[in-house]
Amino acid sequence: MSKKEKNDQQADQNKNADKDAIDRLPLANIPLASSALKGAKLIKNARMETSVEIHSDPLSGSLQVSPDAVKDFMKTSARDQAIINSLAGLHSFDVYSLRSSLKKLGVEVENTDALELSDDMKEGLSIYSMEFIQPLVEKIFGQGYEGVHSVEGLQKIFKDPDIAKARQNLKIMAEKTGIPLAEIPTFLEEYSDVFLSVAYYRYGFESVVPDVDRFLFWVQDLRARRDTSASPKAATQCKEVEEMIRFLSNSIRERLAQFQYVFETFWKDINVATFHQMRQQIEENHASMGSVLCGLIVKMHLWKKEFPDNNVGGPSTRLKFVMTELEPGLDKLKALEIEARKRLGMKPVTI
Repeated sequence: MSKKEKNDQQADQNKNADKDAIDRLPLANIPLASSALKGAKLIKNARMETSVEIHSDPLSGSLQVSPDAVKDFMKTSARDQAIINSLAGLHSFDVYSLRSSLKKLGVEVENTDALELSDDMKEGLSIYSMEFIQPLVEKIFGQGYEGVHSVEGLQKIFKDPDIAKARQNLKIMAEKTGIPLAEIPTFLEEYSDVFLSVAYYRYGFESVVPDVDRFLFWVQDLRARRDTSASPKAATQCKEVEEMIRFLSNSIRERLAQFQYVFETFWKDINVATFHQMRQQIEENHASMGSVLCGLIVKMHLWKKEFPDNNVGGPSTRLKFVMTELEPGLDKLKALEIEARKRLGMKPVTI
Protein backbone atom coordinates (compact mmCIF):
# COMPACT_ATOMS: atom_id res chain seq x y z
CA MET A 1 0.00 0.00 0.00
CA SER A 2 1.41 3.37 -1.04
CA LYS A 3 1.79 6.32 1.35
CA LYS A 4 -1.08 8.10 -0.41
CA GLU A 5 -3.32 5.06 -0.03
CA LYS A 6 -2.45 4.81 3.66
CA ASN A 7 -3.21 8.50 4.16
CA ASP A 8 -6.52 8.16 2.32
CA GLN A 9 -7.42 5.12 4.41
CA GLN A 10 -6.57 6.97 7.62
CA ALA A 11 -8.61 9.97 6.46
CA ASP A 12 -11.62 7.72 5.83
CA GLN A 13 -11.25 6.13 9.27
CA ASN A 14 -11.05 9.55 10.92
CA LYS A 15 -14.09 10.71 8.97
CA ASN A 16 -16.09 7.68 10.09
CA ALA A 17 -14.95 8.12 13.69
CA ASP A 18 -16.14 11.74 13.70
CA LYS A 19 -19.40 10.74 12.05
CA ASP A 20 -20.11 8.12 14.73
CA ALA A 21 -18.91 10.26 17.65
CA ILE A 22 -21.25 11.52 20.33
CA ASP A 23 -19.00 14.41 21.37
CA ARG A 24 -17.76 15.81 18.03
CA LEU A 25 -19.47 17.48 15.10
CA PRO A 26 -17.58 18.12 11.83
CA LEU A 27 -18.84 21.32 10.23
CA ALA A 28 -18.17 20.08 6.68
CA ASN A 29 -21.84 19.25 6.06
CA ILE A 30 -23.33 22.22 7.90
CA PRO A 31 -24.57 24.96 5.49
CA LEU A 32 -21.93 27.58 6.32
CA ALA A 33 -20.81 30.28 3.90
CA SER A 34 -17.20 30.32 5.08
CA SER A 35 -15.15 27.61 3.32
CA ALA A 36 -12.50 27.93 6.03
CA LEU A 37 -14.97 26.53 8.57
CA LYS A 38 -15.58 23.38 6.53
CA GLY A 39 -12.55 21.76 8.11
CA ALA A 40 -13.48 22.76 11.67
CA LYS A 41 -15.24 20.68 14.32
CA LEU A 42 -17.30 21.33 17.42
CA ILE A 43 -15.94 19.41 20.41
CA LYS A 44 -17.33 18.86 23.92
CA ASN A 45 -14.94 19.07 26.88
CA ALA A 46 -15.29 17.47 30.32
CA ARG A 47 -17.23 20.48 31.61
CA MET A 48 -19.72 19.93 28.75
CA GLU A 49 -18.67 23.21 27.17
CA THR A 50 -18.29 23.38 23.39
CA SER A 51 -15.16 24.56 21.67
CA VAL A 52 -14.43 24.99 17.96
CA GLU A 53 -11.41 23.05 16.76
CA ILE A 54 -10.09 25.16 13.90
CA HIS A 55 -6.96 23.15 13.26
CA SER A 56 -5.66 19.74 14.29
CA ASP A 57 -2.32 18.14 13.46
CA PRO A 58 -0.37 15.30 15.10
CA LEU A 59 2.72 17.51 15.30
CA SER A 60 1.40 21.01 15.96
CA GLY A 61 -1.54 19.88 18.07
CA SER A 62 -5.10 21.16 18.24
CA LEU A 63 -6.17 24.79 18.03
CA GLN A 64 -9.47 25.20 19.86
CA VAL A 65 -11.34 28.43 20.53
CA SER A 66 -14.67 29.34 22.07
CA PRO A 67 -17.58 29.67 19.61
CA ASP A 68 -17.70 33.44 20.14
CA ALA A 69 -14.00 33.76 19.29
CA VAL A 70 -14.20 32.17 15.83
CA LYS A 71 -14.59 35.59 14.20
CA ASP A 72 -11.21 36.60 15.66
CA PHE A 73 -9.43 33.86 13.70
CA MET A 74 -11.24 33.89 10.37
CA LYS A 75 -13.78 35.86 8.41
CA THR A 76 -17.30 34.65 9.17
CA SER A 77 -20.72 35.98 8.36
CA ALA A 78 -23.27 36.86 11.00
CA ARG A 79 -25.33 33.88 9.83
CA ASP A 80 -22.37 31.48 10.19
CA GLN A 81 -21.71 32.79 13.68
CA ALA A 82 -25.35 32.38 14.65
CA ILE A 83 -25.40 28.77 13.40
CA ILE A 84 -22.19 27.92 15.26
CA ASN A 85 -23.51 29.45 18.48
CA SER A 86 -26.76 27.48 18.15
CA LEU A 87 -24.96 24.21 17.48
CA ALA A 88 -22.57 24.85 20.36
CA GLY A 89 -25.58 24.95 22.68
CA LEU A 90 -26.54 21.36 21.89
CA HIS A 91 -25.77 18.77 24.57
CA SER A 92 -24.82 15.96 22.18
CA PHE A 93 -23.62 15.57 18.60
CA ASP A 94 -24.72 12.00 17.85
CA VAL A 95 -26.54 11.60 14.54
CA TYR A 96 -29.86 10.61 16.12
CA SER A 97 -30.30 13.57 18.43
CA LEU A 98 -28.84 15.84 15.74
CA ARG A 99 -31.68 15.03 13.35
CA SER A 100 -34.33 16.56 15.60
CA SER A 101 -32.03 19.28 16.97
CA LEU A 102 -31.05 20.58 13.54
CA LYS A 103 -34.68 20.59 12.47
CA LYS A 104 -35.66 22.67 15.50
CA LEU A 105 -32.80 25.08 14.80
CA GLY A 106 -33.85 25.43 11.16
CA VAL A 107 -30.48 24.13 9.92
CA GLU A 108 -30.95 22.00 6.82
CA VAL A 109 -28.23 19.50 5.95
CA GLU A 110 -28.24 18.73 2.22
CA ASN A 111 -26.16 15.57 2.54
CA THR A 112 -28.52 13.35 4.54
CA ASP A 113 -25.82 10.68 4.68
CA ALA A 114 -24.09 12.94 7.19
CA LEU A 115 -26.87 12.10 9.66
CA GLU A 116 -26.37 8.36 9.30
CA LEU A 117 -23.95 6.11 11.14
CA SER A 118 -20.96 4.92 9.15
CA ASP A 119 -21.11 1.47 7.57
CA ASP A 120 -18.37 0.35 9.96
CA MET A 121 -20.44 1.35 12.99
CA LYS A 122 -23.57 -0.31 11.58
CA GLU A 123 -21.59 -3.48 11.07
CA GLY A 124 -20.26 -3.23 14.62
CA LEU A 125 -23.80 -2.89 15.95
CA SER A 126 -24.83 -6.09 14.18
CA ILE A 127 -24.12 -7.96 17.43
CA TYR A 128 -27.40 -6.51 18.69
CA SER A 129 -29.39 -7.28 15.52
CA MET A 130 -30.47 -10.78 16.50
CA GLU A 131 -32.59 -9.72 19.46
CA PHE A 132 -34.34 -7.02 17.39
CA ILE A 133 -34.84 -8.95 14.16
CA GLN A 134 -35.61 -12.51 15.29
CA PRO A 135 -38.79 -11.66 17.27
CA LEU A 136 -40.09 -9.75 14.26
CA VAL A 137 -39.36 -12.66 11.93
CA GLU A 138 -40.85 -15.31 14.21
CA LYS A 139 -43.97 -13.24 14.84
CA ILE A 140 -44.65 -12.85 11.14
CA PHE A 141 -43.37 -16.10 9.67
CA GLY A 142 -43.17 -18.43 12.66
CA GLN A 143 -40.27 -20.84 13.10
CA GLY A 144 -37.99 -21.73 10.22
CA TYR A 145 -36.24 -18.40 9.63
CA GLU A 146 -33.67 -18.68 12.44
CA GLY A 147 -30.90 -17.69 10.03
CA VAL A 148 -32.16 -14.12 9.66
CA HIS A 149 -29.98 -11.81 11.77
CA SER A 150 -30.45 -8.39 10.16
CA VAL A 151 -32.86 -6.19 8.26
CA GLU A 152 -30.84 -6.95 5.14
CA GLY A 153 -31.42 -10.66 5.78
CA LEU A 154 -35.13 -10.04 6.23
CA GLN A 155 -35.24 -8.08 2.99
CA LYS A 156 -33.62 -11.03 1.19
CA ILE A 157 -36.66 -13.11 2.12
CA PHE A 158 -38.71 -10.84 -0.10
CA LYS A 159 -36.15 -11.03 -2.91
CA ASP A 160 -36.19 -14.81 -2.98
CA PRO A 161 -35.53 -16.28 -6.45
CA ASP A 162 -38.77 -18.15 -5.94
CA ILE A 163 -41.11 -15.32 -6.93
CA ALA A 164 -44.20 -17.16 -5.71
CA LYS A 165 -42.61 -17.73 -2.28
CA ALA A 166 -41.50 -14.10 -2.01
CA ARG A 167 -44.96 -12.89 -2.95
CA GLN A 168 -46.49 -15.19 -0.33
CA ASN A 169 -44.11 -13.89 2.35
CA LEU A 170 -45.00 -10.31 1.51
CA LYS A 171 -48.66 -11.17 1.68
CA ILE A 172 -48.22 -12.80 5.09
CA MET A 173 -46.42 -9.74 6.44
CA ALA A 174 -49.03 -7.37 5.03
CA GLU A 175 -51.89 -9.39 6.50
CA LYS A 176 -50.34 -9.73 9.97
CA THR A 177 -49.19 -6.14 10.28
CA GLY A 178 -51.80 -4.25 8.30
CA ILE A 179 -48.99 -2.61 6.37
CA PRO A 180 -49.72 -2.28 2.63
CA LEU A 181 -47.39 -4.30 0.40
CA ALA A 182 -45.93 -1.18 -1.20
CA GLU A 183 -45.02 0.28 2.20
CA ILE A 184 -43.23 -2.77 3.63
CA PRO A 185 -39.74 -1.78 2.34
CA THR A 186 -40.12 1.64 3.98
CA PHE A 187 -41.33 0.02 7.19
CA LEU A 188 -38.25 -2.23 7.30
CA GLU A 189 -35.91 0.73 6.77
CA GLU A 190 -37.61 2.75 9.50
CA TYR A 191 -37.63 -0.21 11.87
CA SER A 192 -33.92 -0.73 11.22
CA ASP A 193 -33.20 2.93 11.96
CA VAL A 194 -35.09 2.81 15.26
CA PHE A 195 -33.40 -0.32 16.55
CA LEU A 196 -30.00 0.93 15.37
CA SER A 197 -30.47 4.09 17.42
CA VAL A 198 -31.14 2.04 20.55
CA ALA A 199 -28.22 -0.27 19.73
CA TYR A 200 -25.96 2.78 19.23
CA TYR A 201 -26.75 4.23 22.66
CA ARG A 202 -26.47 0.80 24.26
CA TYR A 203 -23.09 0.27 22.61
CA GLY A 204 -21.88 3.65 23.83
CA PHE A 205 -23.05 2.94 27.38
CA GLU A 206 -21.63 -0.57 27.55
CA SER A 207 -18.28 0.69 26.26
CA VAL A 208 -17.98 3.11 29.18
CA VAL A 209 -19.30 0.83 31.96
CA PRO A 210 -15.84 -0.60 32.80
CA ASP A 211 -14.52 2.94 33.25
CA VAL A 212 -17.47 3.86 35.46
CA ASP A 213 -16.93 0.77 37.61
CA ARG A 214 -13.22 1.56 38.05
CA PHE A 215 -13.98 5.21 38.73
CA LEU A 216 -16.42 4.37 41.53
CA PHE A 217 -13.75 2.22 43.20
CA TRP A 218 -11.19 4.99 42.60
CA VAL A 219 -13.31 7.76 44.12
CA GLN A 220 -14.28 5.61 47.11
CA ASP A 221 -10.58 5.10 47.78
CA LEU A 222 -10.04 8.85 47.44
CA ARG A 223 -12.81 9.57 49.94
CA ALA A 224 -11.08 7.30 52.46
CA ARG A 225 -7.77 9.20 52.21
CA ARG A 226 -6.82 11.54 55.04
CA ASP A 227 -6.36 14.48 52.65
CA THR A 228 -10.02 14.18 51.68
CA SER A 229 -11.60 13.38 55.02
CA ALA A 230 -9.71 16.28 56.64
CA SER A 231 -11.52 18.75 54.37
CA PRO A 232 -15.33 18.83 54.75
CA LYS A 233 -15.65 20.60 51.40
CA ALA A 234 -13.48 18.05 49.57
CA ALA A 235 -15.26 15.13 51.26
CA THR A 236 -18.67 16.52 50.31
CA GLN A 237 -17.71 17.17 46.69
CA CYS A 238 -16.23 13.68 46.27
CA LYS A 239 -19.36 12.13 47.73
CA GLU A 240 -21.63 14.18 45.48
CA VAL A 241 -19.61 13.34 42.36
CA GLU A 242 -19.66 9.65 43.23
CA GLU A 243 -23.42 9.70 43.79
CA MET A 244 -24.15 11.59 40.57
CA ILE A 245 -21.98 9.29 38.42
CA ARG A 246 -23.66 6.29 40.03
CA PHE A 247 -27.09 7.84 39.45
CA LEU A 248 -26.40 8.59 35.79
CA SER A 249 -25.04 5.10 35.17
CA ASN A 250 -27.96 3.36 36.89
CA SER A 251 -30.56 5.55 35.24
CA ILE A 252 -29.16 5.18 31.71
CA ARG A 253 -29.18 1.41 32.21
CA GLU A 254 -32.83 1.56 33.28
CA ARG A 255 -33.81 3.80 30.36
CA LEU A 256 -32.19 1.41 27.90
CA ALA A 257 -34.15 -1.40 29.55
CA GLN A 258 -37.29 0.71 29.10
CA PHE A 259 -36.54 0.99 25.38
CA GLN A 260 -36.20 -2.79 25.25
CA TYR A 261 -39.61 -3.11 26.91
CA VAL A 262 -41.10 -0.80 24.27
CA PHE A 263 -39.80 -3.14 21.56
CA GLU A 264 -41.14 -6.21 23.36
CA THR A 265 -44.57 -4.58 23.59
CA PHE A 266 -44.46 -3.86 19.87
CA TRP A 267 -43.50 -7.46 19.01
CA LYS A 268 -46.63 -8.71 20.75
CA ASP A 269 -48.88 -6.66 18.48
CA ILE A 270 -47.11 -5.66 15.26
CA ASN A 271 -49.04 -3.13 13.20
CA VAL A 272 -48.71 0.39 11.86
CA ALA A 273 -50.16 2.06 14.95
CA THR A 274 -47.95 0.21 17.47
CA PHE A 275 -44.87 0.84 15.31
CA HIS A 276 -45.47 4.59 15.16
CA GLN A 277 -46.12 4.61 18.91
CA MET A 278 -42.84 2.78 19.57
CA ARG A 279 -40.91 4.98 17.17
CA GLN A 280 -42.28 8.19 18.67
CA GLN A 281 -41.49 7.16 22.23
CA ILE A 282 -37.91 6.23 21.39
CA GLU A 283 -37.16 9.17 19.08
CA GLU A 284 -38.54 11.67 21.60
CA ASN A 285 -35.84 10.43 23.99
CA HIS A 286 -32.94 10.63 21.54
CA ALA A 287 -31.95 14.13 22.62
CA SER A 288 -31.96 13.42 26.36
CA MET A 289 -30.28 10.02 25.99
CA GLY A 290 -27.60 11.51 23.75
CA SER A 291 -27.06 14.44 26.10
CA VAL A 292 -26.60 12.44 29.28
CA LEU A 293 -24.61 9.67 27.65
CA CYS A 294 -22.36 12.22 25.94
CA GLY A 295 -21.62 13.88 29.27
CA LEU A 296 -20.87 10.60 31.01
CA ILE A 297 -18.64 9.33 28.19
CA VAL A 298 -16.66 12.57 27.85
CA LYS A 299 -16.01 12.80 31.60
CA MET A 300 -15.05 9.15 31.95
CA HIS A 301 -12.77 9.24 28.90
CA LEU A 302 -10.91 12.29 30.18
CA TRP A 303 -10.61 10.74 33.66
CA LYS A 304 -9.28 7.51 32.11
CA LYS A 305 -6.73 9.49 30.09
CA GLU A 306 -5.48 11.35 33.17
CA PHE A 307 -5.59 8.28 35.44
CA PRO A 308 -5.00 5.19 33.26
CA ASP A 309 -4.65 3.07 36.40
CA ASN A 310 -5.39 3.52 40.09
CA ASN A 311 -1.76 4.12 41.00
CA VAL A 312 -1.42 7.34 39.01
CA GLY A 313 -1.58 10.64 40.91
CA GLY A 314 -1.55 11.50 44.59
CA PRO A 315 -4.61 12.52 46.66
CA SER A 316 -4.17 16.24 45.97
CA THR A 317 -3.93 15.68 42.21
CA ARG A 318 -7.01 13.48 42.26
CA LEU A 319 -8.98 15.92 44.39
CA LYS A 320 -8.17 18.79 42.06
CA PHE A 321 -9.35 16.76 39.06
CA VAL A 322 -12.62 15.83 40.77
CA MET A 323 -13.36 19.42 41.72
CA THR A 324 -12.28 21.18 38.52
CA GLU A 325 -13.08 18.65 35.78
CA LEU A 326 -15.61 16.09 36.97
CA GLU A 327 -17.93 18.07 39.25
CA PRO A 328 -18.72 21.00 36.86
CA GLY A 329 -21.76 20.18 34.75
CA LEU A 330 -22.82 16.99 36.56
CA ASP A 331 -25.77 18.75 38.16
CA LYS A 332 -27.06 19.69 34.68
CA LEU A 333 -26.70 16.10 33.47
CA LYS A 334 -28.57 14.90 36.54
CA ALA A 335 -31.38 17.38 35.92
CA LEU A 336 -31.63 16.27 32.26
CA GLU A 337 -31.82 12.62 33.31
CA ILE A 338 -34.45 13.25 35.98
CA GLU A 339 -36.60 15.12 33.45
CA ALA A 340 -36.19 12.31 30.91
CA ARG A 341 -37.31 9.73 33.47
CA LYS A 342 -40.37 11.80 34.27
CA ARG A 343 -41.36 11.93 30.59
CA LEU A 344 -41.10 8.14 30.44
CA GLY A 345 -43.13 7.75 33.63
CA MET A 346 -40.22 6.05 35.40
CA LYS A 347 -39.74 5.95 39.16
CA PRO A 348 -36.76 7.74 40.79
CA VAL A 349 -33.48 5.84 40.82
CA THR A 350 -32.27 4.64 44.22
CA ILE A 351 -28.63 5.66 44.57
